[in-house]
Amino acid sequence: MKVAILVLGALGPAGCGATIEMNPDSARLSAQLSIADLHLHPSLDLSPSEVKKWMDENGVRWAGAGVRRGDASIWAAYSKELGNRFIAFAGQTELNRAYLEGGVAAMEDAKNAIVSALLTQVEEDLKAGRIKGVGEIFVNNSNSSPNPAFRRKVRADAPSIRLLYQVVAKYGAFLTFHMEADSDNVAQMERLLASDRRGRILWNHCGVNSTADQVRPLLARHANLFCELSFRHPPALEDRLARRQPTRKIFDSAGPDTDWLKLIEDFPDRFLVGTDIESRFEYEKAIRVVRSGLLSYLRPSTAQKVAYENAQRLFGLK
Repeated sequence: MKVAILVLGALGPAGCGATIEMNPDSARLSAQLSIADLHLHPSLDLSPSEVKKWMDENGVRWAGAGVRRGDASIWAAYSKELGNRFIAFAGQTELNRAYLEGGVAAMEDAKNAIVSALLTQVEEDLKAGRIKGVGEIFVNNSNSSPNPAFRRKVRADAPSIRLLYQVVAKYGAFLTFHMEADSDNVAQMERLLASDRRGRILWNHCGVNSTADQVRPLLARHANLFCELSFRHPPALEDRLARRQPTRKIFDSAGPDTDWLKLIEDFPDRFLVGTDIESRFEYEKAIRVVRSGLLSYLRPSTAQKVAYENAQRLFGLK
């Protein structure tokens, strides 16, 4: 028996009511599923032992992303504490530094000293199996960063990013993009994806402000494009922001947007979850919302894929 839940104007850009059916088998299963969190940044502000405690308390088996604040020593500390539970990416700190020191031109320049050194290090780390790819690369956060000095819009197929993509393609690895769904950036990303199908892109926040209708044809055209869903649900997506920009919300504790639910079910191998959270209380809430507001509404097989099986397959997690 399925349980019908009536959501009145809570989800979707149109703001209309919609009946969403929770899958009772998935609702039972979701409480037990392991989670792979594809958006938990190592940071100076978070000790790896504390993060491990968060994960253990919330049934999160694996987690990771690029270093948010800190350097290689932070990355190494997380790797040591979490072992094969840490999903390690390189390059976020370096590409941010290139931008902050020289602007868009420096970040796009394949000959920039910071970028050149990063390319060498990335190849060494991929070859040694220390990382899963490069990112989070802030391609376009023009409307999704609270800090004006950090906002930018660069070409998704800029020379520097093309070279990074060529390196990850060589090793079947990933670039991860924080990129709002502007039409020019999307076209650039498509060219990059088509240039070498061995390379893969994990689209952070699945486009930040994209709609399911915008994402659907991209997934259909590019089998090497994947989405993670952090910052598209509470608590990272605050109520006031969701009201101001309703297309950002994919799901909340009341359930998922119906268009997104159908998209995920139509492409069950292409979606992953994430938190993008930096406090213990909010981390617990984020994982709770993932379980109750998304996984419980998917078919059991899809819920397992989105919770951890896709991440396990794509990143070789043990």
